Amino acid sequence: MILISPSKNLNLSKESYLFKESRPFFKNKAKTIVQKLKLLDTNQIASLMNISDNLAELNYKRFQNFFDAPIVKKPAIYLFSGGTFNGLSIRSFDDNSLQYAQKKLRILSGLYGILRPLDSIQPYRLEMSTNTLDLIGENLHSFWKELVTENLNDEVKKNKIKLLFNLASKEYFTVVNENKLNCKVINFDFKKKKENKLSNIGMMIKNLRGSMAKYILSNKINNLDQLKDFNDIGFKYSEVDSTANNLVFISK
Repeated sequence: MILISPSKNLNLSKESYLFKESRPFFKNKAKTIVQKLKLLDTNQIASLMNISDNLAELNYKRFQNFFDAPIVKKPAIYLFSGGTFNGLSIRSFDDNSLQYAQKKLRILSGLYGILRPLDSIQPYRLEMSTNTLDLIGENLHSFWKELVTENLNDEVKKNKIKLLFNLASKEYFTVVNENKLNCKVINFDFKKKKENKLSNIGMMIKNLRGSMAKYILSNKINNLDQLKDFNDIGFKYSEVDSTANNLVFISK
């Protein structure tokens, strides 16, 4: 199983699909959150989400019209765009690869909790770190933690999963109660090496997370040794810097 984060960037262009879309696991829970968000005006949304007036107006309209027939509704994997999803390049997948991703890939979400690639969703903005205490009585991590963890454990049991590849950001992965997961979590890090010192790579890490997710799906990776052959944009596995549950890939 692979976990990734969603994106604030959305692809709203119309696309046609041959596959059957799925329904989010926690669609009704999402509706509960939206009912609360519908009570906010644009100024309150701007303050809550720390966004511009224009973005606040856009998302105010999205929440107000959430229960009407949406202008745009797409599978999650096609709606999200930007870094991670550019690296994943889902539109290059054939039907068999797409169905495999539906089983193995999950997207963590502030509004929906957890999503499968083909779950049909509407455009929204709600980051997991948004302070929703006054809105729903708790933060989103607390709201989703038990539900998301139970959902993952159900998948682990049903599909006999032994490894969970965490390619989500820290902001999103903290919604998972790792202590209660019934499988081993493997984390990833990507660094640049200069003068024998390792440094972070900034926003490029999102693209590499998506590229790693694509590599795992395309090659149907199920053990750690197979991951060591990953080589994208010059990033290669580092035997020296990796640990049992944190694999480091370095570019020189």
